[in-house]
Amino acid sequence: MSSSPIILEADYVLPGPEAASLRRDTAVAVVDGRIAGLGPGSEMRRNWPAAKVIELPGCLLMPGLVNAHQHGRGLSQIQLGYPDDFLEPWIAGRRARGLLDGHAVTRLAAARMVANGVTTTIHANYTYGTGNYEQEVRDQLRAYEAVGLRATMCIGAMDRGVTVYPPHEACFMAGLPDDLREWISRPAAPAYAGDGATTIALMRRLGAEFAGHPLIRLCYGPAGPQWVSDELWRVLARDARDNDLGMHLHALESPAQKHAAAGLFPEGVFAHLEKLGAMTPRTVVAHGVWVDDAEMEVLARTGATVVRNPGCNIRMRNGIAPLARYLQRGVRVAVGTDNCSMADDEDLLAELRLAGNLAREPDWNGPPPPAVDDLLAMATVNGAIAAQFGGEIGRLEVGMRADMAAFSLRRTCRPYLDPDMPLVDAFLARGQGVDARLTMVEGRVLYRDGRHADAAIEDLEAQAAAAAASARLPADPANRDRTRRYRGHICEHYRTLTAEPVDPAITA
Repeated sequence: MSSSPIILEADYVLPGPEAASLRRDTAVAVVDGRIAGLGPGSEMRRNWPAAKVIELPGCLLMPGLVNAHQHGRGLSQIQLGYPDDFLEPWIAGRRARGLLDGHAVTRLAAARMVANGVTTTIHANYTYGTGNYEQEVRDQLRAYEAVGLRATMCIGAMDRGVTVYPPHEACFMAGLPDDLREWISRPAAPAYAGDGATTIALMRRLGAEFAGHPLIRLCYGPAGPQWVSDELWRVLARDARDNDLGMHLHALESPAQKHAAAGLFPEGVFAHLEKLGAMTPRTVVAHGVWVDDAEMEVLARTGATVVRNPGCNIRMRNGIAPLARYLQRGVRVAVGTDNCSMADDEDLLAELRLAGNLAREPDWNGPPPPAVDDLLAMATVNGAIAAQFGGEIGRLEVGMRADMAAFSLRRTCRPYLDPDMPLVDAFLARGQGVDARLTMVEGRVLYRDGRHADAAIEDLEAQAAAAAASARLPADPANRDRTRRYRGHICEHYRTLTAEPVDPAITA
């Protein structure tokens, strides 16, 4: 569909992640959702005399940010009543609540990202447990479409580790009180679509429906090594290879996962996944906190992408991923909020800054901290590759999709900024998501000066709040007390397990 040309004029334009590419008094012309020209405003106006001109004084115009790992939770875990905790008991705590409306909370998540300058996101595997996973996915995709955010939806898969990580499930269940064991053992709907064949069939249906969609891409989202059997990995990896699909997984996120992996995959998690065909340049690994040098070698050699989630990893007591060593070893890294950012918001700029600061190791002989260009790449071109939009977004170049964000430089420069301080460095040190003045996706302005194009944020918040309130209590009120006790057993299990050395006899 053709659209009227638009010219955006800003005091500064940053075409790519290289800080040296910064331009003064430059305009960007957009025609039919693509970037048609970059140059002086007078030249752009002359070339497109009928264009609508959007003036952005005091702003930095740059490629839109890519949130490369989140789950569509527009209300944070704190707002939903889940206090920060270790990852494993936090997951178990979901049993104490009812079923959320995935459309309402995902639409709010999308709107909040757009308001923070995010133009693309990866929606990692997530299920609300309704028993109709396909409908959940469709509801979430409708939410992204309604807002206009570019999104890559990960079709989830999981076939083990429902209670605790293997191979300790049977032992853990045997140690539970009879009433809890009976409760946990009750038949339940599959967490996702089902087995490999059923998951592939769902991918076929969605793929046919969204083929050629300008904003939506699909990939497989196997939950993680300890949650997915070797056979399911093989089946999905083969289909991903044959149909040019990506794979997005959680791996080595928590201390408990590190301990489980040491027993399940003695040769290394990523070496094991590589044998199963699951490590390719289209593989994306979220978190990757507990990764040693041998694992990094596999990540670098196979061209996989790691997504750094700094705020979430701190809040969930997971640890700090070795970003500086990743970069030193040539591993491609992106960044995501995981809907659990340090300030409990969707400020991807703040998360990027946190990731950079946490990588400043106190070792004169250690790897250097990330350069500004490295950080910018994480939030733009590397995120684009992770989202399966590599070469289409992440830069402001003629022919690329017109995804961009303009940030006010008032916070960066007021009341004073020394002329010797590079502007881009200052922006990364001081800029915030709330500085976003305009967010454009595929040539359409989705957000400008506090207002969304599709709906008032207050309405979206009200809908999400109503969904949360209706899901506050489980169908069976007794599940609240059961969950409290169950979480206690989960904590004791991992407290005991991680205090013991790994048994070398344990294999996958």
